[in-house]
Amino acid sequence: MAKDTTAQPKKMPKHTPAVFDVLKQCAADMTTISYGDLAEQVGTHHRVVLRPLGYIRDELCRPHGRPWLNMIAVNGKTKRPSEGATASTGVEIDGERWWRGMVLQVYAYDWSEVDLEHK
Repeated sequence: MAKDTTAQPKKMPKHTPAVFDVLKQCAADMTTISYGDLAEQVGTHHRVVLRPLGYIRDELCRPHGRPWLNMIAVNGKTKRPSEGATASTGVEIDGERWWRGMVLQVYAYDWSEVDLEHK
């Protein structure tokens, strides 16, 4: 019997809806947010927000041609996203210039009509 290779949707990590709402507000305000501040706003540890950020990128943004909303979540010290923000995407990133361009696209995008239920 042939193995089913159809991609199964990922299970939404805990805190994803709250992380998504905070990021949408940051995008509307045209600001970045540190992982620590994001975690504090959703009531969890800063490492826990990484899974929802990856889910938002891989399930909500990339498959639908949207800018990567996760790119406005940044390290509090460097003010840039961690290397994990683009890991496992298969996308070749041109460092700072690519990130700045993506942030501008995130700010310009109308996130008001986007929700997690109706990707």
